[in-house]
Amino acid sequence: MKARVQRSLTLKSMIVFFVITLSSLALFLGIQFSYLLDQRKNDYLDQLSNAVVQIQKPLTDSLLSSDLNEVKRLLVSLKTSGIMGKAIVTVDGATVMNLDFATARPIPDWAIKFAGIPVEMTVPLYAYGNTILTAKPQGYLTLQVDSNRVYRFAVNTLALMITTYLLLVLIIAIAMTWCVSRMIVRPLRKIALELQDDDNHDIAVPNYHEDDEIGLLAKNYNRQRKKQNSD
Repeated sequence: MKARVQRSLTLKSMIVFFVITLSSLALFLGIQFSYLLDQRKNDYLDQLSNAVVQIQKPLTDSLLSSDLNEVKRLLVSLKTSGIMGKAIVTVDGATVMNLDFATARPIPDWAIKFAGIPVEMTVPLYAYGNTILTAKPQGYLTLQVDSNRVYRFAVNTLALMITTYLLLVLIIAIAMTWCVSRMIVRPLRKIALELQDDDNHDIAVPNYHEDDEIGLLAKNYNRQRKKQNSD
């Protein structure tokens, strides 16, 4: 009865495992990056939302009285949040005021799409005291987060994720090399050394390799040697 391999040591299965592991790590880190970026953008928007609450009423009153200097002063006060990039006030579709609070720097097109830039929010400005829920707002206030800040965070986080991925790849590659050396290279080297001996003896088969390719190779060699000796 021919011996059969019960446990394979083929490199194909190890390579498949290696590829699946790396793909899973890449997917996990990609999801983690997306979550961290969305969380940071939501934090920025929450900060802007909290700042808008303080000026929403006086800003609406200033628009009603057409006091643009007061409108500008109120918008400039939002700069203290440190994340403001741009503030735009529109009335009936026309831009009343457009203020830039951050120095414009070139951002690659791929980063704009990749990071979802610009990060902005639009707040309707209603006249306070109006009880009609369907009333038309006096205007709209659009606030944008500093795009450079979002871009730097996205690039730094992406660099951290890539570094982590490469480090994990290195660790897995070292582990795979160690496994291949211990499971395949060392037993084959031991068999090769035994075959070089002039002593006519069987090749010892370790218990760990009883049911894999190396064990099958040693058993077949021992069987052929005994058959030749018997002849």
